[in-house]
Amino acid sequence: MFPSTKRKNWGKEAMCRAMRAVTSGDTDYLRTSKYFSVPRGTLERYVKNTTRSPEELVYVNLGRRNVLPSELENKLLEYCIIMDQKYYGLRCQDIKHKNAWLFSWR
Repeated sequence: MFPSTKRKNWGKEAMCRAMRAVTSGDTDYLRTSKYFSVPRGTLERYVKNTTRSPEELVYVNLGRRNVLPSELENKLLEYCIIMDQKYYGLRCQDIKHKNAWLFSWR
């Protein structure tokens, strides 16, 4: 059973509106966090980060970064689908082998 996670379960649009309300000086962190139902600590941290826009801060993916770029991952997926349609069995070693699949089907 996976542990239940409560990370980033607030609304992204609500967080953006809350950040704009606090930066405009209309209200304080506590009232804004209660009104928009966002965590106060997260709101404070996002407002203090002035290097990025609110949308960039809110729309960040959680977890590890992908090893392969999305373009390369799509090429690998296409290759696996083509090989499956041709009834050519691929082992994990074949797919993981260093750049062998990339040069074999251009």
